[in-house]
Amino acid sequence: MIDAFSNINIKIFYAMKANYNPHYVKIIKDAGIYGIDAVSPNEVKMALSLGYTPEQIIFTPSNPTNEEIKFVGEQSILQNLGSLSELERFGKMFNGSDVSVRLSPNIGVGEFDKITTGQNESKFGIVLDDFAEVQNICKKYNLTLVGIHCHLGSGFYTATEFTEAFELLLEISNKFSDINFIDMGGGFGVQYEPDKEEINLKSFADALEEKLKNSANKNLEIRIEPGKFLISQSTVLLTKVTTRKAKEIIFLGTDSGFHHLIRPAMYGAYQHIVNISKMGTDADFENVQVAGNVCETCDIFNVNIDIHKTDEGDVLAILVAGGYGSTMSSNYNLRENASEVLVKENGEIVLTKKRQSYEQIVENFIY
Repeated sequence: MIDAFSNINIKIFYAMKANYNPHYVKIIKDAGIYGIDAVSPNEVKMALSLGYTPEQIIFTPSNPTNEEIKFVGEQSILQNLGSLSELERFGKMFNGSDVSVRLSPNIGVGEFDKITTGQNESKFGIVLDDFAEVQNICKKYNLTLVGIHCHLGSGFYTATEFTEAFELLLEISNKFSDINFIDMGGGFGVQYEPDKEEINLKSFADALEEKLKNSANKNLEIRIEPGKFLISQSTVLLTKVTTRKAKEIIFLGTDSGFHHLIRPAMYGAYQHIVNISKMGTDADFENVQVAGNVCETCDIFNVNIDIHKTDEGDVLAILVAGGYGSTMSSNYNLRENASEVLVKENGEIVLTKKRQSYEQIVENFIY
């Protein structure tokens, strides 16, 4: 990713919400990713604890409380605010500070409706028609608007809408001398299906470069905030087949569920699955539905997949599970979270997160 955008004045911020396991965040930091996009005070705390400086963190909250705005402001971290209310409250607390705003370009694109965020119907961002009021609030509280941001959604594979939104923000930035960066958020598509062509990052970089050539500020800093693009393909979720059931279709029941990986249940997302117990064998393929162990009809990992003929006890690998798996997990049905293991380049295996016990799940209850 760094190489693809090397011809542009760019800073890449890892969207920690995709996976905040500190072991993996440290690897991403060591790989040269500049900073962290944080969406909560606790993500800010973790980023600081991992050695990121305040300048390397940007805070892009969703409906933050006054306490959250105050805490992050006291850390001297730039806030990227998505409503006039938030900007006004920030101004009252931090008169004379730098700030960034999240705009809604009314251009949304993503794999699913629930993760398409750039349109005016979405809860995110300030509509462009309200930008004059942004200026008024900044003037009222002596705020310096140093950046403008948008995020179109998650899971786009071509640069068309991305370029269109960038052009809108670039037009705004050219009118203000204090704006020193445009932040285009994340959302770059991930190769969830093995036969799907990988995203061409260079096409995005080329589109930005072409637009900047005609800009009043050709060296304007560009920021992007990939999350699942950087982490998703690093991880597989291993689960054992506990039950084989033949109805109108064949169900393979497993010892995992949407409490570990909710994307298929929440979005209808595709997750590729392989039977690693039968890899390298001459077992025939069969069409199955892979189901979890949560008591909900929607607890399905894949509704229609061809997989090596599977027996109870076989181990399945659910691929591309690193993004929004662990971080969106829960204890629904009083199920434990999954342990997490890191396999280093030298083959060393490191336990990075322990599986919960029943006692740990219930320790915060008072009874």
